[in-house]
Amino acid sequence: MTTPETRSETVLLRRTWPQRIAILACLGVIGSAIAASFFVTELYEGVADIGRVQFSGDLLQTDTSPSEPVNFLIVGLDSAVGLDSDDSAAIGRQYDERGTHNADSISILRVDPIGGKAWAISIPRDLVVPIPCARTPELRINAASLVGGGPCLVEAVSDALIIQINHYVQLDFLAFRDVVDELDGVPIWFPYAARDPMTGFVVVEPGCYKLDGAQALNFVRSRKYQEFRDGEWVDVGNADLGRIQRQQSFVVAAIERVIARGARNPTSLSALISAAADSVVLDQGLTPAELIQLAEAFTDFTSDSLVTFSPAVADIVRDDAWIGLQLIEPLDAEMFQIMRGVADAIPRVEVTFTVAGTNEATVVDDAELLRQLGFSVARERLISSSGSDSVIVHPAGQREYAELLARYVVPTPAVVENLVATEMTLVLGTDHRDVSFFFPAGEAETTAAIAALGEVAIPDLDEAISAPVSTTSSAAPTTTTSTTTTTMPSTNTMPPGRAPEGESCS
Repeated sequence: MTTPETRSETVLLRRTWPQRIAILACLGVIGSAIAASFFVTELYEGVADIGRVQFSGDLLQTDTSPSEPVNFLIVGLDSAVGLDSDDSAAIGRQYDERGTHNADSISILRVDPIGGKAWAISIPRDLVVPIPCARTPELRINAASLVGGGPCLVEAVSDALIIQINHYVQLDFLAFRDVVDELDGVPIWFPYAARDPMTGFVVVEPGCYKLDGAQALNFVRSRKYQEFRDGEWVDVGNADLGRIQRQQSFVVAAIERVIARGARNPTSLSALISAAADSVVLDQGLTPAELIQLAEAFTDFTSDSLVTFSPAVADIVRDDAWIGLQLIEPLDAEMFQIMRGVADAIPRVEVTFTVAGTNEATVVDDAELLRQLGFSVARERLISSSGSDSVIVHPAGQREYAELLARYVVPTPAVVENLVATEMTLVLGTDHRDVSFFFPAGEAETTAAIAALGEVAIPDLDEAISAPVSTTSSAAPTTTTSTTTTTMPSTNTMPPGRAPEGESCS
């Protein structure tokens, strides 16, 4: 974690998913979910031709309902399998006989079929995290797929970010190039002449360029990106985070190109699926039926319906050697809460209440945890007695606020309205165990649990015997590290992507 004084780069993205999750339209940083509102047998056949990776245990939670939001881990592998040996993306690469590769890009895509919205987080490939399947205290997260393939990477991402993954989509260089070529290229506006000596990417002057599959791959893979400014070539951004910015811009342009090329038409969609089928891999639980349901939900999806994020990170430097990146974005930040499904319609800061109970330490500690979660805890109170079940007593008209709070209390408390109450109070019962910081209960689960508790008596809150004073701060929880951290510099211009106002790039 970091202090407010620590500079950090947070890349905020936006853009959208044209229609359902069929495969890739973006580099390996997200890959495009494509779908059609009217389905035909071609989609079933196309999905049937796609490779599958087997996941065991509870790594993936695939048994979701059609209306439930789902999280896809979308991975672009650093694999040139299928490319010619003299291809720029294949030069210097050796085939791994195990068939595993480093992850070149890693993103989590969350799709909400009911709300018709989508969110994506780009995960820096150089992020240093524990890799459980490698039995090592730390490795760069992109190495997880090299060590143990998709299952190992899913476990590493889930553990590091505390996000449940529902489905897995994997693509390589060939799949990316084939889809871009099937789109007849993707137009990108470049504010300067640009190049990358490592990948061979080059644009000779500012303006609009329609990148074919090979050019697009070189662009999104660029880690030594330079622009020609004021008569000289200058490095832009940094290797990993600057690349994420450019990849996200490309995703937006690719999605708009997909829509413009008619991906909502079953015939066009079938061609895109066929273009990538030989180089894309899905988890065994992602069915054609689920893709169809997503397609129907996202008939009117546009590029403005996708919100993208990139967490703040900082350098890890030990003994003057650069090790990788560490996460400095708090794990309870909104971007992560959205992916966990706990970003609520009611802002938690608007939920004001008192915490009461018989145990002073528990009252103070839990009140502080609830403050850290963003709730407005007005005060803490000690009472002489309480029942076994916790109870939230709320004034008239605050039922929704009480039920939101109830999702974070373990076990779920009863909820009762008091028409004469002037404030909401959480009364901790003797069976109270904890505050769920990262994984609150779902809305439906909480509603059912409250209903099961039935009618309860309103606790006597006039028996307060003292008001404990909280001595802890309301700042978000922090962790310490023995490493030296420096903040990654931000790019000083907007990345290539959409044309400026008054210009055209299509």
